[in-house]
Parts: sequence; C-alpha cells; structure tokens
Amino acid sequence: MATALKAPTTSHGLLHPKQSSTSKEEMSVRHYSDQLVTGHIYAQHRDDDSTKIDLPNYISVIESIITTADRITETVHRGSEGRVVYSDDSLASNVVIEPPLCTLHHISSELSCKAPGIEKAHETTLKIFEILANYPWEAKAALTLLAFATDYGDLWHLYHYSHTDPLAKSLAIIKRVATLKKHLDSLRYRQVLLNPKSLIQSCLQAIKYMDEIREFSKYDVKELPALPAALRLIPLFTYWVIHTIVASRIELSSYLSETENQPQLYLNELSDKITSILTDIERHLYAIGDLKEEVDLYRWLVDHIEHYHTGIPLVISKLVGGRPETNPIIDGSTQKEVGIHESLSEKNVILLISGLDISEDDIRALHKIYDELKARNANYEIVWIPIIPEPYHEDDRKMYEHLRSTMKWLSIQFTTKISGMRYIEEKWQFREDPLVVVLNSNSKVEFMNAIHLIRVWENEAIPFTQARTESLLKKHWPESTLLKFTHQPRLPNWIKSKKSIIFYGGKNQAWIQQFEEKVEVLKSDPLIIDGGSFEIVRIGKDAIGEDDPKLMARFWKVQWGYFIVKSQIKGSSASETTEDILRLISYQNEDGWAVLTVGSAPVLVGRDVLILRLIDDFPKWKQTLRLKAFPDAFREYFNDLAMKTHQCDRVILPGFSGWIPMIVNCPECPLFMETGISFKCCHGGTHM
Repeated sequence: MATALKAPTTSHGLLHPKQSSTSKEEMSVRHYSDQLVTGHIYAQHRDDDSTKIDLPNYISVIESIITTADRITETVHRGSEGRVVYSDDSLASNVVIEPPLCTLHHISSELSCKAPGIEKAHETTLKIFEILANYPWEAKAALTLLAFATDYGDLWHLYHYSHTDPLAKSLAIIKRVATLKKHLDSLRYRQVLLNPKSLIQSCLQAIKYMDEIREFSKYDVKELPALPAALRLIPLFTYWVIHTIVASRIELSSYLSETENQPQLYLNELSDKITSILTDIERHLYAIGDLKEEVDLYRWLVDHIEHYHTGIPLVISKLVGGRPETNPIIDGSTQKEVGIHESLSEKNVILLISGLDISEDDIRALHKIYDELKARNANYEIVWIPIIPEPYHEDDRKMYEHLRSTMKWLSIQFTTKISGMRYIEEKWQFREDPLVVVLNSNSKVEFMNAIHLIRVWENEAIPFTQARTESLLKKHWPESTLLKFTHQPRLPNWIKSKKSIIFYGGKNQAWIQQFEEKVEVLKSDPLIIDGGSFEIVRIGKDAIGEDDPKLMARFWKVQWGYFIVKSQIKGSSASETTEDILRLISYQNEDGWAVLTVGSAPVLVGRDVLILRLIDDFPKWKQTLRLKAFPDAFREYFNDLAMKTHQCDRVILPGFSGWIPMIVNCPECPLFMETGISFKCCHGGTHM
C-alpha cells in the first residue's frame, strides 16, 4: 500500500515549523508545489488500469446530478418551492453505470466531517488515492466527484420532495438540508457550487479534458508528439481535482453543521489553481487537436486515394482545405473564381504541386500539355497547388500573382494553407522539385510523378499511363534525351540514314575546343573517309551558336528524368539503357563527355580523358577499320582503355520530388554504388 505524504516540512525548504501551529490561513496552496506533489505521486502511486470504468458515462451521470441539484437550488433561491420542470432532454438520459458502491461509500466517508484547511484536504486526498489505487488517474477523479455529487444531489433531492413526501421530509431534517438555504446568497457558496466557474464545475470540466487526452492514447505518439507531455501531467491534475473536491465537500459540510468554514484565502487559491490547470489542459488539447486533425486527414486521404476511391472534387477539397468544401479556386483562362466541385466533377486531374521557384521551362512544358489536352477535348484539368511556407511575405504574394498570371489552368488561392501537406510529403514524396500527380475522376493515382514524363516527352506523355510510358521507353534513349538539345539542321537526315554521330559537351571550353580540333584531324584520315566517316554534334548551343547555360540545365534535368522514369517502370536493377544514361549523368561536372550513336541507337558514353586518349591513340586501332565499321572499332578500343583505367564515378541526386531510386548499379562495373550524404549551401543565392 502506498505510504501517505505528510504535509511539507522545512526539509523541503517550503514551510516553516511554526506554520503547523499558527493560523490555517498561513498555510498556502503554493507550499504544495507541483514538483513536490508530482514527485510523491510518481514515487508512491501508479497508473493502474486493472479496474476500469466507462468514464464518459460516469461524466454524464455526474453532470446530470449536479445540474439537476443546481436547478432545484436555483428555484429555492428564487423563493419558488414548486416542482422543477425538466425541459432538457439530456437530463432524462438513459445512461447506465454500475458504480463500485462500497468504494463510493468509503470515499464519501473520507469526505465527511473533516476539519477545514489545506493540511486536512491534502491528507484526505492521499487517502482517496490509496482507496482508488487500482483505477486509472482520471477514474480516481471521476469516482471522487461522483461520491461528492451523490451526497450533494441527495441533499437537494430530499429537500425537493420534503413538501409532499413525509419520508423525504424526515430525512431532510436529519441531514439538516434547510440550513443550506441561508447560504445560497453567499459568494462563498457560489464559489464552490452553482456558478458555471465554481470549483465543482471546474473539476468536472477538468475530468472531461483528461478523458479527451486519454482518448488520444489510441494514436501513435509518433503521430501526436505533443501527447506524452499532456499524459505526464494527468497525475498532477488528478491530485488537484481531488484536492479541490475534498476542500469543497468540507466547505459544504460546514454549512450543514454550522461549523468553521474553509479559509477564504484557501478557496481563492484553489480557484486560481484549478483555473490554471484548465488553462494548461486546454493548451495541451489545442496542440494535440491540431495534430489529431492532421492525422485524421492523413488517414482519410490514405483510405480514399489508395483504397476506397472517391470522387475527385471531395478528395481535392480535403487535400487542400481539410474539409468537404473549401475556398474557390481561380480559373486561369478567365481569371475568375470557380468552385472545386463544379470545375472538377467527373474530371481527370493533373495536380501540379510546387513552390514559387518553379522554372519557366516547366511552366512552358505544362502549357504545351494544357493546349494539347484542350485541342483533344480531353477530360482533364490541371490544378496548381502552390506550397508557400508561412509566414507569408509581400514578395511571395507578388511572385504568386506573377506565376498565376502565366498559367491558363486552375490555381489554389495564395493564402490557402495546404491541409494535406503530410500526405503530399510522405506518400507523394514532395521535396524541392515540382511534383505532378495524375489522378482519374475517382482519385486513383494513374501516375505518381509525371513531371519527368513531361520534361522528357512533353505532349507525347499524354495520357500519363504506365502503358504509354512503356511505349515511350521502347525508343532509343538518345532520341528522347539528346536530339532536342541541338540545332543541327542536317541531324534528322543523319539519323534517318543511320550515320555515326558523336554528341558531345562539357563544362570546360578548352576541352571542347581540343576535342573538336582532334576530331577534324581524325576525320581527314583516309580510313575514316573510306569507312563512311562520322559527324559530331555539339550539345549546349542555342540557335545562333552561343553557349546556353539554361539549355544545359534543362538538358541534365531531362537525363535525370529519363533515368528515374526508366528505373521506376523497369526496376532499379542495371540495364544497358540505365547504365548509359547514368554514366552520362555522372559526367555532368566533368570537363567533357561524348555519346556515340548510330542513327539514334546508342553505342557508348565516355568521359573527357578517355575520349581524348581514344582519339590520340587512333594510330593504334585504325587498322581495325579495315575489318570493322567505325562505331565497332571505336567501341572496342574504348572498352580496352576503360578496363585499364580506374576512376570513381560519383552521382549526386538532386532534390527531385516523387519516387527516386535508393539503390543504383554503377554504370562502369557490376557493383552497387555507395550511398552517402551530400551537403550544399548556395549562401542565399540561386540553386545551380
């Protein structure tokens, strides 16, 4: 059995010895610090739920008793001795409980006939803790309040019927109910009872709050990180609720027995304490409630997007605003507000989710998609969901308005806080890069992140299905990723005639110049001329022949997009295509690189050093051209060089949204590439 904590002593530095023999008003609630009370509770008591009660039903019964008794009291106070008319249906509730009668009698006995003052209330509270040792914390408080309510309700019930029922009259006389009447006008009485903010009503509210907190326990604490802190406070709240009930019962007994009341300072301090507790609980409930709404919405979205497919307007409304109805969205074609339900009903939806840093290239590509869909009269709508971190700034608004003015499709309004952000981040894996999710009219995801499809194939990606993607992947990858980045007018004829072509580029202009000079010498060799020669095509120049950094940035996004789509559809294991494209990606920061094709069919991908050495070593392998075609001889000697050299390949995966491969085969050998962590800082400047 738990040992009782005696009143605080000087050893705790909280009280002076003389206080035990001086006026009771000198003993204060502040001497029973939360730290001291909590320390004792955790040391001597535990949250034992071996004996449970149906707390919501108990709360309902307690509230019914107190409310009805207060109604009778109010009629008596007004001088009306007639029967109370019950108009509130809740008071006629059919709630049934099976209370532990002997335990209630035991508690009631502890509450009765106690001397006033904080020390006796504290001592009694600890005894009640022992009586209710096998009950959860909030059940301890509820049963104590039920014992109080039973006695309080019994008093006024007897008085109410004493005018017509002789038995009730006799019992009311014995219990001295009539003596309560003269206290009904006193502020002290209304501090304890009757007032909506009285001590007893506050205790009832605190128990309701504790029940709410406990109900949240069915959630994973990882989902509600604010919950553990609230749960840890329940024992302390329970102590002060029971302490307040005890003090209130002592005050009520003093009216009946016409003995000494509780010190007024003590009652005032209890009022302040219980108000403080309610404020504290409300703060925790508010924090937990916000998280719970997020969790409930997340679970709803999981169910209705991934399992029980639901009409697209409802899903978009919940995803954006967390409610079945949300703010109107803006139609970019008319610049007018439209409702989500009227604009999206029965439509397939392409969700564009991005920050305000979405590139002009991506917007331009989406405009092509939009125009093509409208030209086909396809049943699609594009919806832009801007992700704008709070707090919002005026520059954010200006950028939002600018971007929205360039979009023909539907847009979520600027001030909309996206309620389903957790789902977007965890399930759709939104990161830095724009995310494009294609859903059908029943909210089934047709393609998880179509931004890569759009970047690589633009209009050809429509209708964004796996079957369409697999069809596109059957093309040679240079046709999808290289040809669009050159302005060579004769390239289509070279492709058609299956001519050998070396596509090349790089970051170092000196390497590019050196490569071009060496190639010109190579092309003049008679064996090359006799073998059909080859052509070179520079990647990275605009229509007038100038270097174009923006073009190259888009070029590398396309290479990544192809690799991610290929890996996602075909699996992340190595294949000739994914090896070639990943090898090219790994050369992004090299001085130079080259891709040899026959027509659009890839032959090899090489880095700067090997390519120049291959050309320099032409005298060593030129004779093979008498037996083999140029691309075969070129590849054979290149492979020999590659086997003799060793250089680590390094790939830094950008912050793309959506699925990305977590395991990548090395493009140069059969091993998996090591996974590391890369840190980057642009010092507040633009990401490059």
